[in-house]
Amino acid sequence: MKSAVDHLLDLVAIPSVSSMSNRSVIDYALAELNPTAWSIQLYAYRDAAGIEKVNLLATTGARVAELLLVCHTDTVPFDSAWPEAVNPKVRNGKLYGRGSCDVKGYLACILAAVSELDVRRLSKPLAILLTADEEIGCVGAKYIAGKNAIRSRYAIVGEPTGLRPVRAGKGYALAEIVVRGKEAHSAFPARGRSAIYDGARVVARLEQVAKKLAARKNADFDPPYTTLNVGLIRGGTAKNIVPGECRITVEWRPVPGVDPNWPAMLIQEELARLKRRYPGFDAQLDVQRMDPTFDPSSTDALATLVQSLARRRPATVAFGTEAAHLRSLTTETIVFGPGNMETAHKTGEFVPTAELNKCVEILKKVIERLCGPSDHYA
Repeated sequence: MKSAVDHLLDLVAIPSVSSMSNRSVIDYALAELNPTAWSIQLYAYRDAAGIEKVNLLATTGARVAELLLVCHTDTVPFDSAWPEAVNPKVRNGKLYGRGSCDVKGYLACILAAVSELDVRRLSKPLAILLTADEEIGCVGAKYIAGKNAIRSRYAIVGEPTGLRPVRAGKGYALAEIVVRGKEAHSAFPARGRSAIYDGARVVARLEQVAKKLAARKNADFDPPYTTLNVGLIRGGTAKNIVPGECRITVEWRPVPGVDPNWPAMLIQEELARLKRRYPGFDAQLDVQRMDPTFDPSSTDALATLVQSLARRRPATVAFGTEAAHLRSLTTETIVFGPGNMETAHKTGEFVPTAELNKCVEILKKVIERLCGPSDHYA
C-alpha cells in the first residue's frame, strides 16, 4: 500500500492547472479505489474553452452517506522556471511541488486512509467527492450541488488548515468597474477625457470604501472584517492617446453576518458622488461573481471530534472554499487538511510530510468513529 507521501509524489507529477483537463488526476484516483468496495459515478462537463472537466463521486453504499470527504483536483498556474512544480521533491521533511499544499496533499491522505481500511465492513456509508475547477470559482462543487448528487450527515472539505478544523469562512465577490472617457490626441488633451484620470478618482474612493468595511468587525476572523482589494487596472491604447476606457477589477471577501451586497452598495454610492462632482464622469459597476459565506453549522459534533484527534482548536479562514457551495448537501461541514495556505499559490509551495502522515491517521479514526468500525485493514 502506498503512503500519503507516495501518492502525493505521483499526484504532483500530474499537471492539473485549471486551464487543463483534470481527467488524469481522476484516472489516478480511479486506479486507487477498489472497484469491489466503491460504487463510482463520474459527472463530466466542458468548460467555456471546450475542455473536459470531471467530478468523481465514490460511495460505499447509498447516496445518503454518513461522511463525505471532498477534495478539488485542480491547481493554480506555476512558473515554468520552477523545476519542482511537477517534479516534486522531499527535502528536510517537506514535499515541494505545485498543489502539494493546495490541495493534492489532502487527496493523497484520503487515498492512503481508505486503502488502509476495509471500507466494505463499515456499517454506515462513506463517500468521496473529487471536484474540478475550484480555483476558478468552485465550478465543480456548484455543478454537483446543482445535481443534488449526494447527501451526507457530515462533510470534510479539504483545504490547507494546518490540521485545524475550520467551522466558518469568508465569502467571495468579484466585480469590474468600467470607466469611460473620450479618446483624443495627447497633444490636445482638452478635446478628450482621460478615463485613467477618472479611474484614479474611482480607486481613491475604493480605498475609502475599504476603510468603511474594516470598521465593522468580526473577531472570529483574521483580518476581522470584510476585505476589499483593487487587483487589476487596465486602460489606454497608446502613450500618445488620451485613454477612452479604464477597467478596474475589484474583489471583496465578506465575513459571515455581513450582507455580501453591502460593498457593492457602497461602491455604487461613491460612483454616484463622483458623477455629481465631475460633469461627464461615466463609470459602471459590473458584479461578476458573488459566492456565499461559509457559515458555522448548527451542530459541532464533527468539529469537536476532529479537534480531539488533531489536538488543535477550531478556527476560521479568510479564503473561499467549496464548503459554502456544498452546505445544502450536508448537515455539518468543516474544512480541514494538511499544510498552510500561506505557502500555497506561489513558487516553493510545500506541505510538511509529518502533517500528511498525521492527517491519514486522523481521517482513519474519523471514518471508523462515524461510519462504524472496520474490523480489519484492507
